Amino acid sequence: MKYKEYNNINDFLEDTSFKNWVLQKNATDINFWEHWIYNNPDQKEILNQAKDLVLGISFKKEFVSKEKVAFEWSKLEAKIQKKQTAPKRKVQFLQPLRIAASIALLISLGFYFLSGSPKITHKTHFGEILKIKLQDGSNVTLNSNSSLSYYKNESRKVWLSGEAFFQVDKKVTTNAKFWVLTDDLSVEVYGTSFNVNTKKEKTAVFLEEGNIWLKLKNAGDKKMLPGNYLSYSADKREILEDINIYNPIVETSWKDGSLLFENISLENVMEKIKETYGYSIVFKDTKSKDILITGAVPNTNIDICINAIEKSANVTILKMDNLLIIRKK
Repeated sequence: MKYKEYNNINDFLEDTSFKNWVLQKNATDINFWEHWIYNNPDQKEILNQAKDLVLGISFKKEFVSKEKVAFEWSKLEAKIQKKQTAPKRKVQFLQPLRIAASIALLISLGFYFLSGSPKITHKTHFGEILKIKLQDGSNVTLNSNSSLSYYKNESRKVWLSGEAFFQVDKKVTTNAKFWVLTDDLSVEVYGTSFNVNTKKEKTAVFLEEGNIWLKLKNAGDKKMLPGNYLSYSADKREILEDINIYNPIVETSWKDGSLLFENISLENVMEKIKETYGYSIVFKDTKSKDILITGAVPNTNIDICINAIEKSANVTILKMDNLLIIRKK
């Protein structure tokens, strides 16, 4: 069996041989994975999380620790009669705009102006995550229903619509800045890890490590330190939230294939499902909205996601066209 890369939970869940190993179904697959685990001890934590998903661990009322993600959905794959094949990751490139390179020589000022680099855009669909390596060595994980654009010769300045996690490669020799631009603000960094979300008519930034500067449109500058979470609306000219988050995995778990919830109402959970998968949400009774959920669900498989929430909240979720209809059991 040929080795392939396993970088997140979805890579394991989409692999039939991995599921065969978990369920002890195939001798060849069992031998392969025993050998793989021996040679990849650093992947033990994420492998165990994926294994838990396949086996179906019960959602826990509370977190055992802030580092451990609890999942609930026992025997889900047996219940899912017809799996939806997760959409293949696609990288969409806009055809390079043939901008003619022009040099306008301004003799009186003694300088010239250069233009002409094609723009590249990466896009994701609902229920899709895309990993991108930029020309400067920085890594970006693009969440569902999002887009990232930059000019080919200037990949350290990017435009984001949606959500993305950035791991920016620091340029020690040139000390070059890295910019993320949104409708509300721009993020200025040298080398660090952070999350940016432009959904819900605002931009929210969470800093995982390092430090960054935010240039807020119509509201000046703001420095962020590790653990800071800030959301800002340029239309309202207002900082909506400015808090510290002590469990960063809650904000960034999506990049590894799961949505993590910690004592969150079902109404807010379903709002996140709507944002991730593109379904409209209908509650048939108001009491269900207030049910509190702690746990995690996959963010690239709507069927598994629905089953996990049903069991955790003791509700029935009917998927009909582009609707998810929730009612108490």
